[in-house]
Amino acid sequence: MRKLMSALGAGALLTAGLFVGAAPAQATTCTLVQSEIYNGANIISWAQGLEGCSGDVHWEIQSGDSGTWQVAQSGTTHYDNAVTSYYGDVDLPCYLRVYAKFGSQEKLTQPARNNNCGVG
Repeated sequence: MRKLMSALGAGALLTAGLFVGAAPAQATTCTLVQSEIYNGANIISWAQGLEGCSGDVHWEIQSGDSGTWQVAQSGTTHYDNAVTSYYGDVDLPCYLRVYAKFGSQEKLTQPARNNNCGVG
């Protein structure tokens, strides 16, 4: 009962505009995040996600191994105000870049050479 009365009291203060945290709602900024590709000694990595919102991001790992850019892998990942790191090596193309799109926002990394691509 005490919690209910506290909630009702806070609601009354909000309605009256007397509650300290009562500020008008502001639109949040939603930003597509994608880092450049990190090419380590034995690993390729990058980060991708959304800051300030949640939604589905379309992504592509593009291969330049044949001399022209072609989609090697693609998909859609749901992010909930989070940025995730991705890692790979032999499973990735020898020359790659990563593309991401969320709404009207698009990101494309600089190409990177994968020295562990498994092609010998």
